[in-house]
Amino acid sequence: MTAPSGNRLLRSSATVAVGTALSRISGLVRTAVIVYALGTTALAEAFNLANNTPNMLYDLVLGGILAATLVPVVVEHMDRDDQDGIDALATVITVVLAAMTLLAMVAAPWIIRAYSITTDPADAERQAEVAVPLLVMFLPQMFFYGLTTLGTALLNARRSFAVPAFAPVLNNVVVICLFLALPRFAGGDQPTFDQVRDDTGLLLLLGLGTTAGIVAMTVVLWPAMRHAGIKLRWRFELRNPAVRQVVRLSAWTLGYVLANQVAFFTVIVLANGVDGVTAYTVAYMFFQLPYGLWAVSVMVAFTPEMAGAAVRGEMAALRARFTYGLRLVLVLLLPAAAGLTLLAGPVVTVALERGALDAESGDTIAGTLAAFSAGLPFFAAYLYAMRGFYALRDTRTPFWINLGQNALNVVLAIAFVGPFGVEGLAASFSVAYAVFAVVALVALQRRIGPWFDRRTLVGIARLVGATAALVAVIVAVQAVLGHGVVAGLASGALGTLAYGLVLWALRAEELQAVTNRLRGRRLAPADDQSPPTPPTSPPG
Repeated sequence: MTAPSGNRLLRSSATVAVGTALSRISGLVRTAVIVYALGTTALAEAFNLANNTPNMLYDLVLGGILAATLVPVVVEHMDRDDQDGIDALATVITVVLAAMTLLAMVAAPWIIRAYSITTDPADAERQAEVAVPLLVMFLPQMFFYGLTTLGTALLNARRSFAVPAFAPVLNNVVVICLFLALPRFAGGDQPTFDQVRDDTGLLLLLGLGTTAGIVAMTVVLWPAMRHAGIKLRWRFELRNPAVRQVVRLSAWTLGYVLANQVAFFTVIVLANGVDGVTAYTVAYMFFQLPYGLWAVSVMVAFTPEMAGAAVRGEMAALRARFTYGLRLVLVLLLPAAAGLTLLAGPVVTVALERGALDAESGDTIAGTLAAFSAGLPFFAAYLYAMRGFYALRDTRTPFWINLGQNALNVVLAIAFVGPFGVEGLAASFSVAYAVFAVVALVALQRRIGPWFDRRTLVGIARLVGATAALVAVIVAVQAVLGHGVVAGLASGALGTLAYGLVLWALRAEELQAVTNRLRGRRLAPADDQSPPTPPTSPPG
């Protein structure tokens, strides 16, 4: 297989970036529409409890492993024209997915019961009347999640990126249409828990309609696979080298994923005990938006560069790329974190407070979002540091760091949920990532050498100073105009302008990188010899 040209790589990167942005934005719209239809009622708690489970179980059993190992293994065997290996890998994955899905569907009542160990028994029994049948209808999503991951890996190995990048948008569109239509099927009003429990047609529409979005996301990949010349045959061979290679590579990754899912399950159980599953889920979706829109694209651009430097043994180049990438991650996530923390209330009011969501529930979501957002830069720095270890082919160190982070998250969640409710669960998440972001960065420095040099220190100091200006402007405007929606919009806009002007006045090279990205240019990693040109004009 020939290597793709530079122009083709740039086009592919742009395609993935656009697809990711549309997926995140449409996912946010989907969340807003679900909140519009269900609010934070008992029905919403049952729905979100069941709807979170297929993704969690898939990641726990197979998803995390495939995400970390499938693409490099598929690329290797495609480059060797090993069609038998590809067929065996696809067949075994399909069989495991089907078995896993059937077992989970049988276990659905016990899964819901496990979520309710901190809930009043009478409330738990009532919740199960809707949550269990919904979960049975949602669990086939696991099978289609796996097929989507497999199809995406095969297409990416053939350098076909467009359809996999945009496929999640189709899922979001299907779910958005479903929940916009749901009140009409419920008699013109937002459906209630009792109404869905007693109306089999409404229950089936809610359950199977949501799963239909995942099916659509999967099915749309099939024509693209045929167009790319991908033809699979049934070959169930557990001892095939491709299958054994995935199993061998997955050991530490499985531990990493297991720790994440155990911590997530614990937090959801605690959230269910304080009727906070919906607030936690919705706030986390908002929290993830700036990370997904910006930080992910930076990490995708810099990881191959760091890996290449590591393979060549060029630690100085690896450090330069890592530090520049870290500053690019922070250049937008620092102001995003400050803005969302201070303006969570107006954001939730504008985006969500309509339909079934009342002001009190909106305040709970806003408080949870603010607690999440305070940890956004640490969350991104932590995951970026993990990329540094993976560039060194080190999966063991991330496992141990991740184990510590999740353990701290669980301990703090148990301590915080009593006095602070669901907001305390978000705060425990932020504190745990803040502590272990520092641990990860220090541990990485021991592997690659001192990366926290003067250039990095000055760059981060500029970003912190500009963020302080943003905070000062937001606080000042709110002191004059109050804390309503208009004041929030005005203070956010003026704070963002102040942030950009301070970076321009300080001639921050990171600002030039952002403007280049917005103009569709590549995020070129810096090296020690040729730093990016500082901006020469104010941000437009």
